[in-house]
Amino acid sequence: MPTKQQLKETFDRWYAKALIHLAKQEWEEARLCLNTAARALADIASKTPQEDIKSIRQDWVFDLANELERLEKKTEIEKVKEKLTEKKEEKNGSPISVSGVPNVSFDDVVGLEDVKRSVFFKAIYPRLYPELYKRYKMKTGGGLLLYGLPGTGKTMIAQAIAHETKGKFFSVRCSDIGSKWFGETEQNIRAIFDEARSYDNAVLFFDEIESYATKRREDSAMSRVVPEFLTQIQDVYEEEKANKLLVIAATNRPWDIDGAFLRPGRFDDKIFVPLPSQKSREEIAKNKMLNVPIKGEIDYQIIGERTEGYNGADVAYLCDKAKEIALSRVIEGLEEDEGVTAQDFVKALSLVKSSVSAEDEKAMMAWDGSDN
Repeated sequence: MPTKQQLKETFDRWYAKALIHLAKQEWEEARLCLNTAARALADIASKTPQEDIKSIRQDWVFDLANELERLEKKTEIEKVKEKLTEKKEEKNGSPISVSGVPNVSFDDVVGLEDVKRSVFFKAIYPRLYPELYKRYKMKTGGGLLLYGLPGTGKTMIAQAIAHETKGKFFSVRCSDIGSKWFGETEQNIRAIFDEARSYDNAVLFFDEIESYATKRREDSAMSRVVPEFLTQIQDVYEEEKANKLLVIAATNRPWDIDGAFLRPGRFDDKIFVPLPSQKSREEIAKNKMLNVPIKGEIDYQIIGERTEGYNGADVAYLCDKAKEIALSRVIEGLEEDEGVTAQDFVKALSLVKSSVSAEDEKAMMAWDGSDN
């Protein structure tokens, strides 16, 4: 009887063949290979202790094999690719949408002066002054990881980097590349990197990277996705024009990221994006209330003090809630349209609380990447 290791080798061999046939759209051959792989996986399951049986996903292979048999001319895989594709005016379509150079600049990023300085030295200046960095023997390769609690402005910072470097901006979420099909997620990752590389100057931004760069477990889908992701990142910085594509990632849960992503040449530059300071919270509120009708005086210092522990999104929502309270009075005919009052903010503060988890904040402050 074959051992569990031999069965696993059998599964890997036939699964790899199936992926080749899938790439060529050879559906019948792929189905036969997947059925053989499924039988090996079922035998592995029979040799696995009951408490570990949930890690064996032979049903996934059987379901895929059966589905392939029923595929029509317009295949499900093509439908997935079509969903990812946003047609451009150029001859070839793009597997992901390109927003062009974003309008968001660092002037729109309130506060975070230390973060901005680090971003310029690690992501912007190397692209603007490559010869100077070469002269000083400063590192110019590798990706940039922005980590911090939700709502702290990581996406806006990535957009501002693209604006500053005048690069095409690709924004990718896990929902853009994930697929129920075996091997399809890996294909999507390759397609995204290939598309971004086709531009002379581009910023490729992966949001919520922990969703598809998570720590690997044996027999998990991530055991195949993570190596593909790492290969693509490594290839970017081994190419002759290493600086033409800048790869940025953002995460709310850095401790979930596979340690291989944080090694040199990958996302070895890590920048912590903290919660806004009191002064920054005041500025966020002022910006949100700019050109909005106001009745009386609004004490933004008090708003800054009362929003300790809020992220930028929370402060913005607080201002929207105060506007809503004022607007409802006008719509309901309780008063004339005179604007937002200080009392509206008092009421809004009683309704809008910080969305930040104290546990996550503590973990974020403690993380430095060394435990990955």
